Amino acid sequence: MGLQDDLRTQWRSGGMVVRLILINVAVFVVLRLVDLPFWLANAQPPDVLRWLKSTSDVYTLLYTPWTVITYMFTHWDLMHIFFNMLVLWFAGRMFEDLLGGRRMLGNYLLGGISGFALYMISYNFFPVFARFSEGSTILGASAAVMGVFIGIAAYRPEMEVQLLLFGRIKLKWIALIYVFIDLISIRQGGNSGGHIAHLGGALYGYVASVQLRKGNDWSLGVVDLLDKLRSPFVRNKGPRMRVEKRFVRSTVTKDAEFNAGKREKQARVDAILDKISRAGYDSLSKEEKDFLFKASNGNP
Repeated sequence: MGLQDDLRTQWRSGGMVVRLILINVAVFVVLRLVDLPFWLANAQPPDVLRWLKSTSDVYTLLYTPWTVITYMFTHWDLMHIFFNMLVLWFAGRMFEDLLGGRRMLGNYLLGGISGFALYMISYNFFPVFARFSEGSTILGASAAVMGVFIGIAAYRPEMEVQLLLFGRIKLKWIALIYVFIDLISIRQGGNSGGHIAHLGGALYGYVASVQLRKGNDWSLGVVDLLDKLRSPFVRNKGPRMRVEKRFVRSTVTKDAEFNAGKREKQARVDAILDKISRAGYDSLSKEEKDFLFKASNGNP
């Protein structure tokens, strides 16, 4: 099996977190490959990056509105994409297994948009950023990743994870450390806009989890809306061959049996979540992870 087949298999079976990582890595690789021949020839490369990264300048943004989305999939530095994808893999696996891949995609996109919104407001409102009269630029998945990470940390704050040097730590403490670092880093170094965007993504992740507990599913609702908007532009591949099965009348499941099965399933989910809180996600068996994943996606 070649590389192309491996990537296709990962795309189909790896889940949403793998797809997001593949998209980010693909954009990074393409940008670097486009730049390399020009660097070798000591020539000026085309400024492809300017059409993908976003800016705090309102007038420039009017001509490149798509960058509000593309910036969160765009990286230039190797260590930047490495650490972003590392955190996305760490938090995304837990999020996807507990709350489903589509909801995780919603947190990623809305976390990135919220991060951009806070960055945009800050750079056009606070006098300290007035020196950026022509606007600053922003790129990277950090805000979107924070939307995923803080989202799952706020939803299951007592869940413990195993860290290499620190042992078992609850998610809520890791999340608080990340937020604290961004807060104190705003006025240090040259990446104030990036840290502000991180906080915007974290804010969405937290609020979305609070709303989810109340029954308001913002993230999944937005992904469903995007699917509806996309559906008219998706080509219909034609009718699929369908094998008709003879209808066989079966005994209708009684309400009591249905409710009993539903309670049993919920009890098992609660038991698995309690196990995660006590011993961490990695303590689950493959069968328990599969059951939790199916339950989070509404499968029987």
